[in-house]
Amino acid sequence: MKTEKQLWAIVKKAKWKLDHDDERIKAEWSKLDEDTFKQLEKFINEKAFILSREYEGAWLGKDGKGGFDVSDDGWMDLTADVVGRGKTFYNGITAKKLRTMADEHDYKECFLYCLH
Repeated sequence: MKTEKQLWAIVKKAKWKLDHDDERIKAEWSKLDEDTFKQLEKFINEKAFILSREYEGAWLGKDGKGGFDVSDDGWMDLTADVVGRGKTFYNGITAKKLRTMADEHDYKECFLYCLH
């Protein structure tokens, strides 16, 4: 069983922000043993879900500031991109940073493709 630290290390090693190449990352992750890959898949999906749930009100404009200009798919891509950027970025994310990423289209489709 991998620790959260070890799973974040796998995400970091993928260097998603470098080129957003899900095929490259898929090829790297295909070398992981099955249990590690399943743990990684669950970990990434849970982290993206946590972000989605935590910032859903801001995305939809329920915080009184107007929503983010991203579709449902775009929201999934945005939250997954945050996970793909690694632990430090993930832990430092705020509604304001997410809004800036959405406004500036500073995210790519879709880190979750690395898991397919």
